[in-house]
Amino acid sequence: MFMCYTPLESFIKADIFFVVTTIAVIFVTLFFIIALFYFIKLIRNFYKISKILRKCASDTDGELRELGEQIRQSPLFVFLFGKEKKKKEKEHSASKKVI
Repeated sequence: MFMCYTPLESFIKADIFFVVTTIAVIFVTLFFIIALFYFIKLIRNFYKISKILRKCASDTDGELRELGEQIRQSPLFVFLFGKEKKKKEKEHSASKKVI
């Protein structure tokens, strides 16, 4: 049951192997190119969304600071919590200086 292959049969088998391998490499490469394309689109969408969220957050931050300032200046807030005390850090730092 020992089979002898002729050189022609070996070349045919090698050619079939290389053709199948080439087709497989082409399909795998196409799959990775398509996957990379969709990955790039996904990253761009995340970038656009983060840009919009950053803008909204900075706008909201400014509006919340204004609202807080208005609340602190309202008569009801002043009545309930008293006036805002000014910091005396500048006075303390000026008195500590040695000439």
